[in-house]
Amino acid sequence: MKCGNFDTNATALKQRIQTHERYGANDLNTWIFDHFQLQEGLSVLELGCGTGKQTLPMAKLIGSTGHIVAVDISQEALESVFRSAQELKLENRISVVCKGIDGIGKYVPKPVDRVLSSYSLYYAESPDAVFRDLHRLLNPEGILFFCGPAKDNNDELKRFHYSLAGTQPPKDSGAGEFMEGTGQRLARELFATVEVFSFDNPLRFDSADALYAYWAAYNLYDVRLENEFKAMAKQYFQSQQCFETIKRVVGVRAAKRA
Repeated sequence: MKCGNFDTNATALKQRIQTHERYGANDLNTWIFDHFQLQEGLSVLELGCGTGKQTLPMAKLIGSTGHIVAVDISQEALESVFRSAQELKLENRISVVCKGIDGIGKYVPKPVDRVLSSYSLYYAESPDAVFRDLHRLLNPEGILFFCGPAKDNNDELKRFHYSLAGTQPPKDSGAGEFMEGTGQRLARELFATVEVFSFDNPLRFDSADALYAYWAAYNLYDVRLENEFKAMAKQYFQSQQCFETIKRVVGVRAAKRA
């Protein structure tokens, strides 16, 4: 699956994260860490770290004796991670690597205790090979946790968008199919124990401007529909106080040992 226009854009990513925090009802990190079993002294490989939404909290949780290798394809995003780490005095706990997901085994020299991939593993061009690499890189008691959008993620916003485009929403972008199908299958082929979890985060927008700002930082964004979107959002809020779309997430926890 190819990256969308905003998937490697650090500014757009920060905008979406801020939107989730401001308008969302639930916290993604709390849900992830509930299933990831972090503790002091662990080594972590993070694939697709983005601007550090999980990286920085993890660096606090693993303490001064732990370490994170944070991987992302965007140099801009990694620079943001490192600046934030320096501000928090956590830079000694984090190493950044500007690479894609494929071939991960070639540039991570040491085994790790945990692998986290939030909204990124489905971009692998050769997922079978990536899963084999991750299984090999994990220590015997290691855990892989990956999460991403369900097939019906943001259905409400998609319907709003495609009503302007005059077309029906596509069945799936590929990410949902990976999270509900391919990713789970590959995990079960290699790992001793695999558990699947779900997470819903309703985003409740209270103005046309807020809804537009989210859409404009999302892969649905189409400059040709900008004026129509603004007008339709304004019209919607003339009769409604809130627009709700639900971030629907699938999480997979795979343990190397039962």
